[in-house]
Amino acid sequence: MATADRVLLLIEPIRTTRTFEAAIEHVTEAIERSGLRSGDRLPGEHELAGMLGISRPTLRQAVRVLELSGVVDVRRGKNGGIFLATELIPTVAVSSAVALEENAATDALRARRVLEAAVTREAALRADENDFTQLERAIELLRGHLGERPLVMRADALFHRALVRACHNRQLEAAMRTIANALAPIRDAYSGGIARDRQTLDVHERQLAAMRTHDSAALDTVLDEHFRMLEESFAEAIGSSWEQLFGA
Repeated sequence: MATADRVLLLIEPIRTTRTFEAAIEHVTEAIERSGLRSGDRLPGEHELAGMLGISRPTLRQAVRVLELSGVVDVRRGKNGGIFLATELIPTVAVSSAVALEENAATDALRARRVLEAAVTREAALRADENDFTQLERAIELLRGHLGERPLVMRADALFHRALVRACHNRQLEAAMRTIANALAPIRDAYSGGIARDRQTLDVHERQLAAMRTHDSAALDTVLDEHFRMLEESFAEAIGSSWEQLFGA
């Protein structure tokens, strides 16, 4: 009979793409390899993310899919945790849930194109010198941490928060928070590395310059390049192409 005590999970870290699909594959393989039974408790969110070498938002996305497909049961409260619902993995249900999650991620990236482009143009009109100073500070922090992926991602997030604050519009801030939360696990599709960090730095520098000079053509160009960075990484991670997911 299975117990609520945590069991040994023989899991391998993810060494290629860090997407939620890869996390699901590794977790389900580990469940079978470890001989777990219904009712067994899996490691907690923080520990499991560390074992897989992924971010907690990406793990939450994977766990959500596993819960929707009936593999795990997520219980809240003092005695809560992630529990195995069945040792017989329902592969068809998992595949269907993954497809739904990928569609939701694609929608989030499309929504980002519409909303963040509008936010950037509004910020270019409304930003004061303090706003530009905050954007420059985020860029300097990014420049100072090239090659340090977690810190680069934090500096990138800081830039985007400063950007939306420059609109001086609370409703736009709330809308962008929703998009940012949806995009958090998708960002793990990035391969990282110094070349990608430098590309991120370059687009932010050109974006800020275009905002300062009110150069709408240059702003449109750099925004498209910026959006495509994440869109192309996501498309590649799920075995698709930018044209298939986001092309006209």
